[in-house]
Amino acid sequence: MFQAGIVLNGHAGPIYSASWDGNFLYSSSGDKYVTRWDLSKGLQDSSFTVKLEHAAYVVNAGHQCCFIGCTDGTLLAIDTESKKILWEHNFFGNAWFSLAIDFRHNWLISGDSEGNLVVLELLTGKRILHLPLAAGKIRAIAISENRCFVSTQLIGVLVFSCENWNEIASWEPNELGSNVLLSDLQNKRIITGGRDAHIVISDSDFEVVKRIPAHYQTIYGLIQLENQFITASMDKTIKVWNSDFSKVEQRLEFKHGGHNRSVNGVVLIDSQTFVSYGDDKKMILWKKDSRIFSPDH
Repeated sequence: MFQAGIVLNGHAGPIYSASWDGNFLYSSSGDKYVTRWDLSKGLQDSSFTVKLEHAAYVVNAGHQCCFIGCTDGTLLAIDTESKKILWEHNFFGNAWFSLAIDFRHNWLISGDSEGNLVVLELLTGKRILHLPLAAGKIRAIAISENRCFVSTQLIGVLVFSCENWNEIASWEPNELGSNVLLSDLQNKRIITGGRDAHIVISDSDFEVVKRIPAHYQTIYGLIQLENQFITASMDKTIKVWNSDFSKVEQRLEFKHGGHNRSVNGVVLIDSQTFVSYGDDKKMILWKKDSRIFSPDH
């Protein structure tokens, strides 16, 4: 069972995105700040604060960098130690909705509100590739087995080879697009969630095998902690699922120390810990209590 731990307060607007780099948690908000948090202390790290001209819907931290995608189309990389801007671009003037780091190739893969997929070198910002997919918002990008999964608003999920960027497959698991995507390699399946409030499980041939009515409203968060899955939704709830999504093992609501507005995402910290964030301007650290063995105890 998961218990609510520290609550991180400090943002003055809804929290749109958060990312864990192994040492610190980075977050972006409608207050136009990107901030850094020390989870061991439960405090904001005032040595790293970025004031933006426009809010950022997405941040991704890794490789000693914090990558920030703003609503006005600005995309920038900041060295998390020196606090210096490494590079900054504005290609199209569209809001960025997704950022993924491909550590194998040292790439940042980014998607915007009009379906532009851009691949950049992590540290230089040099543009490697631009694919104008014309597919509406690109809500999620995931790298798995040298493949890039791109979740679009209008034409479903596209799968590209990271070697030559040929399109391998496409399918539409969720109605109205998938907001979150997770490749479960061990079980050879792809798990998605979207505006239709369903979790959809597809097989390795990109065929839908199971649709689960998971929430009442849009699903914004999906992560895996060992043999459990966590989903988060606009309906203000977080759910803990068993390994095949046949059972909700725990429901985390406001009365359990959770959120009282839309939950906009969840971030994996380690095998026992995750952070949720939402429109209520809060981030909440959830930790598994090893003393509790089942929902009945």
